[in-house]
Amino acid sequence: MPSQPASTCSKMTRTPGTTQPNPSGHDADAEGNWNNSQDPNANPNKRARPPALLGDHPPEYGGPTGAYHGYHDESGYGPPPPHYEGGRRMGPPMGGRGRGRGGSYGGPGYGHGPPPPGDYTAHADSPVVMVYGLEPAKINADKVFNVFCLYGNVERVKFMKSKPGAAMVEMGDCYAVDRAISHLNNNFLFGQKLNVCVSKQQAIMPGQSYELEDGSSSFKDFHGSRNNRFTSPEQAAKNRIQHPSNVLHFFNGQPDISVEVFNGVCEELGVKNPSSIKLFTGKSERSSSGLLEWESINDSMEALAMMNHYQMKNPSGPYPYTLKLCFSTAQHAN
Repeated sequence: MPSQPASTCSKMTRTPGTTQPNPSGHDADAEGNWNNSQDPNANPNKRARPPALLGDHPPEYGGPTGAYHGYHDESGYGPPPPHYEGGRRMGPPMGGRGRGRGGSYGGPGYGHGPPPPGDYTAHADSPVVMVYGLEPAKINADKVFNVFCLYGNVERVKFMKSKPGAAMVEMGDCYAVDRAISHLNNNFLFGQKLNVCVSKQQAIMPGQSYELEDGSSSFKDFHGSRNNRFTSPEQAAKNRIQHPSNVLHFFNGQPDISVEVFNGVCEELGVKNPSSIKLFTGKSERSSSGLLEWESINDSMEALAMMNHYQMKNPSGPYPYTLKLCFSTAQHAN
């Protein structure tokens, strides 16, 4: 894999479990985050980041480096950005926008993306994204992780008490931010249109958490989670980077999976049943895989948020199967 150029992400380092003084003299904001737009070296809680694993975006897709900025005010968060239907494209896609096209990773029929240009750098200059338009009554940190983990490692998720329906998501590198924005911005989740843009913050500070409507914490650290899918170049290359569609590919399901089992899981989680299910056979007896189709992208997005990483019963052992989902290039399940 060609080497990745240095980006602003790799310049920030953080030693877990230590606290450093704030040399800039600037105070933290109301959410407990240092204002790094004034002094990018002042962050006391920045982890050392590995090189970006999938930075293969041709520069002509998204304009000049740093083109995302201009959406934010001096608070470090900025107002919710405008919709971008008529604006410039927010970063480069790694898979085809339309279903059935190549340019993604992992498996027959999906193909491989072009090699990364040697001089390409991420357009985002922060590994943190702001997400607006989340439905407070139905969302939590795990559901945000379940969606964003398709586009890069998710380090931390923090909801904003002062901005209902808004959350910060710290990704593993700036390239993951590019992918998340270009693939998720303007899509719908739980009936709400998502606005996804770059934050001025270089890292998420835990601050004082509070209880979300479902009783879970407003902050969660996913660093080291086994459900992150970009932990090595080999693992990253298996991912299918696709725009949201109404068809999900599932894998690592329990071996005796069936339509009835899926419908039972959907009923348990409050998700609409798939309109069509295709089970792949003969690939492995250790787990199951296949395709799940819904009537709309909104329905499949909800299923992804709710069902991704669901713990399926293991009929022959104590350890459950972690069901994994991603968007498919297939137009239909059958």
